[in-house]
Amino acid sequence: MRFLSFFSALISLMALTYILRSEPLEAQRSAAQPLVAPSGRVETSVSFDGRLIGTIWLNRSTSHSGPARMVVDYGQPHARGRSIFGGLVPYGEVWRLGANMATHLTLDLNVRLGDLEVPRGAYTLYLIPREDGAQLIVNRQTKQWGTEYSLPQDLGRVQLHRRDLPETSESLTITLEPVLPQRQEDLPKGALRIAWGEVEYSTEWTVTWP
Repeated sequence: MRFLSFFSALISLMALTYILRSEPLEAQRSAAQPLVAPSGRVETSVSFDGRLIGTIWLNRSTSHSGPARMVVDYGQPHARGRSIFGGLVPYGEVWRLGANMATHLTLDLNVRLGDLEVPRGAYTLYLIPREDGAQLIVNRQTKQWGTEYSLPQDLGRVQLHRRDLPETSESLTITLEPVLPQRQEDLPKGALRIAWGEVEYSTEWTVTWP
């Protein structure tokens, strides 16, 4: 009998402990809900109809590496009620053009950004915003944290045009836009646009050919 009484008491104690521990957890579960993260990783790209192999362009190449592309991948922060250029992002200072890891530009073709010749390869992009425009920095360093900027590794800088947006852009949006339709005899070209808050900065891009 004593053993049964002890066993019953032990079971009751274990049940009480479970209830006491689980009640706060259940309350916490019922109060929790998904929240949007301060930033996410996104990309914008333009794909072409083949791939450059050595110095030969192969249309609709079936190689395992796939079609040639130009890609910008970046950490996309959200405004969350903050004033962006001239506020959160000061004028006249180098900004990592995104959040967290550095913003990268990857090219499978030689491209001209504005008046800057950029050979195919991988680069990091930075921005110096101003009230009347901006400078886009193309830097040879890659795979670093966004705030790690090395001036000696600059490939060059591109002047960007500025325009006020008719509607506020809540999230930083970088877009590579091709000009379409493309004539058979023309090389691909388009626009690089950087929009956030009340402002958009932009420049032209053009594929260059040997």
